Amino acid sequence: MTDAKCETTLNANWQLFLDDWAVARSTGFDRVVHSPQPKGVVIPADRPWETRAAVPMYVWRDEAGTFHALYNALWWDDKVAEENSSPGVRLDRAHWSRGSVGYAVSADGLHWEKPDLGLVDGPAETDRSGVVPQPRGTTRKNNIGLPIGFIRDLHLYGNVNDPKKRFAVRPGIWEITQADPAKAYFAETMPDFLHDPDWRSKLIDSGGSFNPRRRTLHFWDGVNEEWVAMDQGVGPNWLPSREIARYASKDLKRWYGLSALYPDAADPHRPEQYDEPMHMIPFHADGVVLGLLAWYYSDRTDPLGGPTFTDTTKPCGHPDNWPWARKGHGGTRITLSRDGGKTWDRTASRVDWISPGPTDDSPDRIAWPDCPPVYVGDEDWFYMTAYNGNHLPFCADEKQTPYHSNRMAVGQTVLYTQKHNRYVSLSAGLRVETLITRPFRLGGGELQLNVNASRGQVRVALAEAIPTPILANAPAIAPHFYSRTLLEGFSLDDCEPIRADGVAQPVRFHGSDIETLKGKTVYVVIEALNADLFGLRAVHTKD
Repeated sequence: MTDAKCETTLNANWQLFLDDWAVARSTGFDRVVHSPQPKGVVIPADRPWETRAAVPMYVWRDEAGTFHALYNALWWDDKVAEENSSPGVRLDRAHWSRGSVGYAVSADGLHWEKPDLGLVDGPAETDRSGVVPQPRGTTRKNNIGLPIGFIRDLHLYGNVNDPKKRFAVRPGIWEITQADPAKAYFAETMPDFLHDPDWRSKLIDSGGSFNPRRRTLHFWDGVNEEWVAMDQGVGPNWLPSREIARYASKDLKRWYGLSALYPDAADPHRPEQYDEPMHMIPFHADGVVLGLLAWYYSDRTDPLGGPTFTDTTKPCGHPDNWPWARKGHGGTRITLSRDGGKTWDRTASRVDWISPGPTDDSPDRIAWPDCPPVYVGDEDWFYMTAYNGNHLPFCADEKQTPYHSNRMAVGQTVLYTQKHNRYVSLSAGLRVETLITRPFRLGGGELQLNVNASRGQVRVALAEAIPTPILANAPAIAPHFYSRTLLEGFSLDDCEPIRADGVAQPVRFHGSDIETLKGKTVYVVIEALNADLFGLRAVHTKD
């Protein structure tokens, strides 16, 4: 999603092969979704104020290389039901918990410390005599109580260049007036919640609010000139399945919402496996919006899963009249949008990028996204939520009994890593395959590939994007390969073969400099043998 006037310019933005937008023609490539490497639990739920979960809200790395995490610390407490009960209203037991925002710090992103902050009271101990653990006593010797409700680096992830609007910030609910609980602020630097008692005064009032659904803000859509937040949709459009909605506003005052992604005919919809999106974490990168899509596998046949289509009178009946099933598990998929989040390409999202664990007690029975990746060298690090049990841990019987008779599912923060932008590849096997891009105007003087050719070889050619002359009585041939269109000095034979694994591997030609072609419209021809192609771009190498 580059500027509309130069959408066919090949520049520093990577053209990724998650979809076919950059491809005009190709032979026998396979599109392969590459799962990241699991690194296990890095922020465990091991404190009395984490009996339900310790799951990430936002993770970042400062200029010194130190990792910081804001995470949701949640603990079960049956007293919540008593405090929120009223005649005729019964709070779903899945919400009988309390929470606060915790803080953790790490030198390497793998081993995390939870420093004592002394900000608010939290449980001192945990009573585990029953299936549902209960808090006992209070203490301020904990790492919770940070007064933040939402934060996002809009320069790094949101297509915002104004330095005064780099960070989108929403203080915690106790920091703002109930009259405007979604009030939006910007900040020029990351607020120092721990050491600067005056951090609130440095926030910049946006004059508006975040999206009214969950009080978030994700990116600026330069095509439609709107602020956008992607969220789970609610209301009359939320039938008969969950959906992803696009909430947008031109001025942060008047918001509207539209359905953007929901199950279609290609998704499984059997009652015992009803596929649907749960939520999405979008981030702006390389001129498009990438979406980490939480995918839910619900079981609508489970007799303890929820009310039937016609029976909404059960004690925990859902207010929407549809077969709401609480039981299910989920993984994460990859999708992208080229129109500011209005539509989302499903090419690569038909299979899991991160798969859920295979059994009900797998440590990653649910593996869902919560924040954008942290860029570490040539890798993307993803801090995710992992639950060792089904989504929502209680049955829909009158007593709302736990699914497991001997334990409660617990959410923890896990880490997955992969090489930068290596979500999806076009992969060639043990025969030569050829890919021809759409016409691109070269905006940079060095062509780079994100490629793994360590097992094989890749070569590149450049052909001028001009009409191809037709010879009388000549057979039909691939016009892009017609000899008169190949640029002199930039044929496959002129290319230095790539036999390496690199996220920004330069393409070299014997005796020819791509800088001389800058501004010219060309087809990029890629010949691959036993290699994975993830993307291509053209970058400036000379002033």
